[in-house]
Amino acid sequence: MLGSLLPVRRWRSLPATFPMEHAAFACGLITVFGGAAVGIPGFLEHAHANASIGLDAALDHMNKTEVYRGDLVIGYTGLSLFTFLLLTPKGWLTMYLVLTGAIRAAAAWFDDPAGDPILTAIDVAIVRARDRGRARLARASREAREGPEIPDRVVSSSAAGIPGSDVVIVASRRKAGWERGVVVLTGDACYRIGEPVEQTVSGRLRTLYPLTEHKDLEAIRKAVHYDLPACPAPAAADITRDPERARSRGDGES
Repeated sequence: MLGSLLPVRRWRSLPATFPMEHAAFACGLITVFGGAAVGIPGFLEHAHANASIGLDAALDHMNKTEVYRGDLVIGYTGLSLFTFLLLTPKGWLTMYLVLTGAIRAAAAWFDDPAGDPILTAIDVAIVRARDRGRARLARASREAREGPEIPDRVVSSSAAGIPGSDVVIVASRRKAGWERGVVVLTGDACYRIGEPVEQTVSGRLRTLYPLTEHKDLEAIRKAVHYDLPACPAPAAADITRDPERARSRGDGES
């Protein structure tokens, strides 16, 4: 039953022989009873104190006007339930135990068990903070490999080593929304993106987007607008990824 208070995703780390659904139902009922054990004496104590305040107010009013105000006692006593639940620590604990216990017991009864809300919220916050930290580290590591951001380049498919495409966009950063099958709308033509490729070019990580001109009648489900850079000369467009190959090519040409 103590294990059933943990977030549901943590249950898989518990022994497989643990009947977690039954434990969650029993734990929910015990939580309700625990809330009642805290709330009933706490409410009676609070109501008695409120009745004493109302009686003192009625007696004080009677001493001044010789008129007994019994409605003051009734008013203070009648509001005791609300002031206890909303304005006292014991009332907050009572509401939390009773409500969460009842919800957890009902959820387990209908085969949708849940852990304690506070523990679940803490677990979610920790996991999200950890994921954000990992994402920041991964982004920083990737940006260090990519180097400074530079303008996109356009090269031929042969220069990029990606056959079957009309042109290839060489980007120093990954582009949001540029996925396989997305259509790129430029001022002169319409292209469809192939499978993006990540390669190291001159010691820097680059993302290559192969583009094939969209000439068929296939429906466009997702598109991005893009100003296509000017395509350089073929010799300048070669983005050979192997420095040794680049040097040998230069020697051969000379």
